[in-house]
Formats: sequence, structure tokens, C-alpha cells
Amino acid sequence: MERIAREAEEAMRRLAGLQERLGAVRGSGTAAGGQIVVEVDSSLRIDSIRLNPRVMRMASQDLADELLRAVNAAQDDCAQQTNDLIAETGVKPAVDEAEFQAMERRLNEAHAAFIKEMGF
Repeated sequence: MERIAREAEEAMRRLAGLQERLGAVRGSGTAAGGQIVVEVDSSLRIDSIRLNPRVMRMASQDLADELLRAVNAAQDDCAQQTNDLIAETGVKPAVDEAEFQAMERRLNEAHAAFIKEMGF
């Protein structure tokens, strides 16, 4: 029984570590030959946009298109990093956030029930 408790605790530690690593993911995307750089955080919100002054010479629609390209590339980079981290755990990458939270909740409940049952 002690072994099962240790294994459950280790699984919880790994899950907490994964959550921390997922929260630290940052994506980066470039466009216009590297003159536009966009960075996003783990929730895919834009953290920063860096523009080389030369891009200001572009036509407004071209600049908008390149910015969109950089934002999409940054979001794709972040999503790929997230999928890679999740894949390391053996969980299929298509798991959405709600499924992940439900899995964590079930693990926590199982662990708590086990600890209660064992009288720890």
C-alpha cells in the first residue's frame, strides 16, 4: 500500500511539474524577413511585438499581413511546444484544457480517497 501511495504522490508531482512547464511556454514568430518579431505567452496572448523601423515603409496592408503572419507563427510555436510537453507524458496531444483539468481533478480525488482510506 505504501508503494501505491508513493506512486500516486509521484504522479501528482509530475503533473504539477507539467503544469508549471506548460505555464512557462512562450512562442515566437517572425515575418518580413525577421523584421517583425511577435512573442506570445502560454495562453496565446501577445507578450510583445518588435518592429524594425524599416517595416514602416511597407504599405499598410502589407504590414498588416506580415504582422498577422508573425502572430500566427508565434501561436503555432507555442501550441507545438505545448503539444510536445504533453506528449512527453504519454497523454495524447489533442487533449484540451478542460479534459486536462478533469484528469487532474480525478487524480487529486483518487489520491485524497486513498490517503483517507489508508489513514495517513
